[in-house]
Amino acid sequence: PKRANNLGIILSAVKLPFDAMRRAVLAMDTAALPLDSVNALLKCVPSAEELELVANAGVPTAALGFAERFVAEVGTVPRLQKRLECLAYLLRFEGSLRAAACDVAAVSAACGTLCNSADLRRLLGVTLWLGNALNGNSFRGSAEGFRTDALPRLAELRTNSTPPSSLLAVALQHCAAASEEGWAALERLAQQLGSVKAAARLSMTEVADEAGRFIGSLAAVKDELSFHSRASRSASAAAAADGGADRLVEVLEPFVNSVEPRVEALCDELKAMQAALVATHAFFAEEAKTSMEAFFSRWATFAGQLEAALAHETEGKHFEGSKRARRAEDPLRSGASSQLSRTTGGAPTARPLHHTLTHIKSQIDDDWRETLFALSAFKRDAGDAFPLPWRLAMAKEGVHR
Repeated sequence: PKRANNLGIILSAVKLPFDAMRRAVLAMDTAALPLDSVNALLKCVPSAEELELVANAGVPTAALGFAERFVAEVGTVPRLQKRLECLAYLLRFEGSLRAAACDVAAVSAACGTLCNSADLRRLLGVTLWLGNALNGNSFRGSAEGFRTDALPRLAELRTNSTPPSSLLAVALQHCAAASEEGWAALERLAQQLGSVKAAARLSMTEVADEAGRFIGSLAAVKDELSFHSRASRSASAAAAADGGADRLVEVLEPFVNSVEPRVEALCDELKAMQAALVATHAFFAEEAKTSMEAFFSRWATFAGQLEAALAHETEGKHFEGSKRARRAEDPLRSGASSQLSRTTGGAPTARPLHHTLTHIKSQIDDDWRETLFALSAFKRDAGDAFPLPWRLAMAKEGVHR
């Protein structure tokens, strides 16, 4: 009784009489059976035991209960489970392919950005250089690189000046000065890292599994098509006499021929994504225990901090611009400012962190634009217990060794 009640509840969503339902299943009629109806029918496929019980009941079909009539009229369609699975795949193909391709492309784009962005290499190189300057008097001052888990900490290291600054803000200022494009290069980098934030919202295992299931489902559809193509004419004639023409081959054959190249392309993209994940993990010399989910999450945090720092810089520029405009409009305020400049020399109070980095800033000139930032995976030596993935090669002699 419980099974019969469940079938009755589920089948109530399929607004077709059983004879029309059988004809639609045999004809693979997507108009009569939308995806919701097919999914409902998949939950109602009778077992071999249920089919046998109804067949041996010795009761006319019209006298059977609702659930039993479904088993007698629809459940006896040959290979009903496989047929419905093929129909469901056909109906959800476009949406599933689009979703799988978008996820695979997002992960591949994130790997490409992290490994190939010249703007990112420049920022990481400046960060390493500043870090070595700050640690110049310690054993950490000659580092050839740093681990990526240190990136989110750049925004946390702040000065005690007013207003406070962060090491990330200082790195951005120096990076903008080192680029011919200035702040535009950093804004472009923030946009590029959007792909990393998108990848951080995904599970690499789920992306690969979902794409793999989608690709494997086409193989199951092809197997079912092959089975029915080999079926004898007598079986087709029997199906037609028993409630409608079997159009499975007629429907699935052109469908498979049209979508197979697209699924093969997705398979190639999936393989490329998996290779890119392995290459990116190695490029940044991550430990084997570091998952790609944690890796992308770390970069997504840094990308958010970068966006916030750029927004703060833009806000500061607008504030300074409006303040200068107000001073230009107010002669008294402008005169007071000039008097202050004559009194104090017009020089701002040096910030502690900036004071520490004075010797670095002094080297940012036209030649700095010719500085070469070479970034590569740092190979672990046999006796190296703390490999450092980032290496900075400076074109200027004596800046960094």
